[in-house]
Amino acid sequence: MSKHEKLGMNPSTAAHRLRVDLLFDLAVKAGHTCFRCSQPLTRETFSIEHKLAWQSAADPKASFFDLRNIAYSHLACNIGAAERLSKYPSKEAQAQIRRPLRATSMRLRYTAEGRREKYLRTGY
Repeated sequence: MSKHEKLGMNPSTAAHRLRVDLLFDLAVKAGHTCFRCSQPLTRETFSIEHKLAWQSAADPKASFFDLRNIAYSHLACNIGAAERLSKYPSKEAQAQIRRPLRATSMRLRYTAEGRREKYLRTGY
């Protein structure tokens, strides 16, 4: 019987879950609460976050691996903080964001019927 069959999942998935369970257990035993809202953590909502955004740091690699920059939080608190921080990106970032969104919205609006109507209306 293979590892996959014994575990009922991919072995790397099982190893990742075990690591997260161990980290969650250690965080709770150490008395950590959510970095953002200070409420108790649960296994289902547990996440690891960077206190300060590593992408905008002077040395992103060092900031990413700096354990003093790591905190534990609820996933919703973590995502909410990231959304607030990225709400007003730089002009360069806005340009990069807008291009793919326009292409996506165009694909979502495109239909064969709409294209035919435009062709009949405009000739091209």
